[in-house]
Amino acid sequence: MRGHQLVVECDHLATLLSLYVMLDTFKAMEDRGVSDSLFSALRKYPKSQELDPIENFITEGFAWLLRNKEVLARDFINYLSPKLPELIPLTHIMPQWKTQHTFPGGKIDMVADFGQFALIFEHKIWSKLSDGQLDKYREYAKANLKWSQGYKLILITGLTSQHEQQPDLALTWSDIYKFLKRWLETKSDDSLVRDFIDMLAEENLGPAAPVSYESIVSYLPAQSLIPNLKSITLRAAEADWRWVLERIGFKQDAPILSNPVKYEDKYGRLVLNIVDSWFPGILIGTILDGSDCKVKPSNYHLVPDFCLILAFHIEKWKKFERDFFNSDEYNQLRSRLKANSGTWDFHDHRLEAGKQNPWHPLHLRKPLAEVFRGTITFDDQVERFIAQGREVIELLLEDGELEALTKRLHPIARNSMSPV
Repeated sequence: MRGHQLVVECDHLATLLSLYVMLDTFKAMEDRGVSDSLFSALRKYPKSQELDPIENFITEGFAWLLRNKEVLARDFINYLSPKLPELIPLTHIMPQWKTQHTFPGGKIDMVADFGQFALIFEHKIWSKLSDGQLDKYREYAKANLKWSQGYKLILITGLTSQHEQQPDLALTWSDIYKFLKRWLETKSDDSLVRDFIDMLAEENLGPAAPVSYESIVSYLPAQSLIPNLKSITLRAAEADWRWVLERIGFKQDAPILSNPVKYEDKYGRLVLNIVDSWFPGILIGTILDGSDCKVKPSNYHLVPDFCLILAFHIEKWKKFERDFFNSDEYNQLRSRLKANSGTWDFHDHRLEAGKQNPWHPLHLRKPLAEVFRGTITFDDQVERFIAQGREVIELLLEDGELEALTKRLHPIARNSMSPV
């Protein structure tokens, strides 16, 4: 019993010593004329506030660093600006860093107020956004006459899975950790900044370990992903996809009549093989593992991708490879999609990729999370799969290049085949 009491007393002594060191640090900072107290900032939260205290501590701690270290604040703004849809105006002006900014719809965690422009920050650790939370911020910012040059909305979270409601920029605290670590290594070895990133690491908000916090908390929910995706894809296979075959000339002139739509679960893909001859092939579905296709996700925060893959069987149709890929029709198709693929990300894996893949030359992709956004039921998601599949195929066929190419090459291929 005496030993247990001694351990407790030692723990208390260590805590007191840590507090004395921190108080000495902040006393020295006050002597140097630092503008505000971090302790005061942390103390202002009432005990009754039903929030995870760590969110408040991190918000106030980060804002305090930015408020009191001008070089860090300027470098942080320069870090954010190229990641936003538009560069930040007034970058020659240092903003006021405010926390718990109150407005009629609630409170904003942090605001960088440039006067005529603002960066609005919402900070989450592990909790989700409330319904319509970012829309409330947008409505307030648009109505704020002071911010005549606009605003940008930045979401910082513990997990990438919390990146919802379409902010202008979504980051994780791991991104902030990496930014601050690089800043320490290249600009100034500041003890308080180092203490802050150490706290992020202790709270599992630093760089991902081999067994990351995100992978731990996502493990059980992820177990249902593949079987559910399989069920959705199989149900989507029952839809009528014959219109695709008819559009690109797979009728009497096709070198090999295409089989009905095939479901494929291999090579890291859960897809429907809509056009089975691969002259060309069209696959619709999900890329779970891009190593076989030699592709990387469109957005690492929102993996996996829903995709259309234009395929070509290099071995079976070797004698037509040059005619297909060097044709005016194919080059026009490729140029059109590269110039304007709408909401889909265009990837050329034959000519423009570091790791070429002539079997799957063109991809049109978007994150699966975006495809299923707003869906609730199984039937909703099947309908969305079919609708998005149709949309991206229509985009591929929109100007008739592929139809013209197949109508020209299929008769030649058929005539060149030896009779059985």
